[in-house]
Amino acid sequence: MVNVISSPKIVLLDFFKEVEGELINVLNSSTIKSLCEPIVDLSVIFSDIEDSTEIKTFISKTDLPQEEIDGLTRFFDDPFQTSFSFGYKDKEFVFIRLKKTSPLLESVHRNGLTGLILHEIFHSLQRQRGLEVRLKNSLVFSLEFFTELASIVPPDIFDKEEMITFLKRISQFALFSLKDIFVNVEMMKRDLSNPLLEYYNIELNYEEPDLIAPPKLETPLQKGAIRVKDLDSFATAFNYTLSLIPVWLPSMVLGEDSIDYVPSRKLKHYIFDKYYINPSLITREMWHIENTFLTSFSFSKSFHLKWFGAIFNLALEYLLGEDFVFYHLSKATELVEDIYTDQKAFERLRLAIIPILKAAYVHKREHLAGIQQRNVDELDALMMRYTIDPEEISELEETLDEITQTQDEHFGHFFENLLQLSIMILSRDFRRDVFHGHQTPIKDFSRAILTLLQAINYLGDQCDDKYYHSVRLTVKRLIRSDNVFKQKQLALHLETITKEAIFSPPTDPTPTELNELLFNFDFFEIPLSNTYVDLGISFINNIKTVLEKVSINDPEFPLLAAQFIAVLLADKKLEVEETDQIDMILVSSLIATTGVPFSMIQPVLGDFIASRLPFEEEEEE
Repeated sequence: MVNVISSPKIVLLDFFKEVEGELINVLNSSTIKSLCEPIVDLSVIFSDIEDSTEIKTFISKTDLPQEEIDGLTRFFDDPFQTSFSFGYKDKEFVFIRLKKTSPLLESVHRNGLTGLILHEIFHSLQRQRGLEVRLKNSLVFSLEFFTELASIVPPDIFDKEEMITFLKRISQFALFSLKDIFVNVEMMKRDLSNPLLEYYNIELNYEEPDLIAPPKLETPLQKGAIRVKDLDSFATAFNYTLSLIPVWLPSMVLGEDSIDYVPSRKLKHYIFDKYYINPSLITREMWHIENTFLTSFSFSKSFHLKWFGAIFNLALEYLLGEDFVFYHLSKATELVEDIYTDQKAFERLRLAIIPILKAAYVHKREHLAGIQQRNVDELDALMMRYTIDPEEISELEETLDEITQTQDEHFGHFFENLLQLSIMILSRDFRRDVFHGHQTPIKDFSRAILTLLQAINYLGDQCDDKYYHSVRLTVKRLIRSDNVFKQKQLALHLETITKEAIFSPPTDPTPTELNELLFNFDFFEIPLSNTYVDLGISFINNIKTVLEKVSINDPEFPLLAAQFIAVLLADKKLEVEETDQIDMILVSSLIATTGVPFSMIQPVLGDFIASRLPFEEEEEE
């Protein structure tokens, strides 16, 4: 017996009729009711996921075209069964499919059930806005392009028809995952992340990890060779990984001040620790997917194409035994070239790109097996374009020989240092652009830095994990911040931590001192220009140099600090009217420098002003 209740039409099948009152209370919540209002014809249908008898009977009696009924009926016979939404013209159906023993039906987990229902209703809302049509058009475009690329797989391994079938299969999961990502991002932006996260916690047995039994999926890889023999098994492993992405990826939009930020981080780590354990290399590539999301996410067609491109590229690279480190280094060179398009910036381009090319050379020498010949040819051409001469290569070879002979070091550290040098140069120019008010380069610089970090990440335990996560987190925050002052603060912090990885003299300002300097600039209304900030950093550096030599209680400290600053300014081309600003920059720097008490600020400033008076009087004469 079908129990039908009023608008939106609610249909309770199977055992759901037994909990009618509780379900109606959930569906009568103000949040769900307000979201249902824009949908003209909506049916929310609850049915047993383990028995499709009643749901098939119900579908067969709807006024849907027969071909739509047949398609839905086949879906219910598919072993991959879950809750989902379906739309035909103005009609929308939300199918909530659960086991009778599901924890979501317990009173204590009503918030999680609300999260599931909201998720499916949002699918209907986004479909009514025309999203599904746009997504399918983007998928068709991408699939046609990558179907052509599939011809590069040797036909004696997989014939073209097999490859096309494979691409179509993973394309469906790429589409499902992207639709879920869009829904979950919208829910989080509408402050509905709490019920959504509770639903996923229950669905993934967060409180009972012993119940988890991830499928055992073999996905062999040998760089430079095609090792996958069974495309069907590989597609299963690949799609399993894809299906979990919408659970953790959308939480990147949550700010640290969100009450759901920490729970979302815990859920993500839980997924990576407990679920992503079989196709380990594919799992590692999820960082690349995350970086694509961070730098390019939008609801537009451009992101649709980037998403499908990233998924298809990942699959084909894996099938072809591609060397992922080389792939990311090659991608990084393209991104860096896109940043420095001005002819005057060619020297900056060389500074940033040559360390990447040298790192690629180092990786090639140590891991030649697995790097495609086309990659080697591309590297050689780039090294010629940027005039890396044979002497530099000889020096590289000698350094690598020395590292090879030293038992307590590894080439990975040398490789990492080269990429860190490029990241430092990019970060410095990044900060300058941000301080000049150039908004457009933020994503360009971020993508380049994240790609270089991705190459470093492949070396795993051989590299500095703290550096990797510090830089990555700072870039993520920069991308997500719309506050100009915060962007400048983060850009300066990024430059500092990347510089410290290469040069770390004890007199460099700490991140805390830099933050204090910027807040002082803001307080004293000092313009956040590159020149002034560099000056403030230099002042802190000089003050700390004096502190290393002279105690803060020494009567000579104010005069020595003032003289150091005066010498520093001797070579600066500053306008006379900037005098007051310089004084305030010195005050800001003194306040920011750890170990300098407020009582010493006025004496240093007084000695500094006194030290420059004779110079100004001579100029007037």
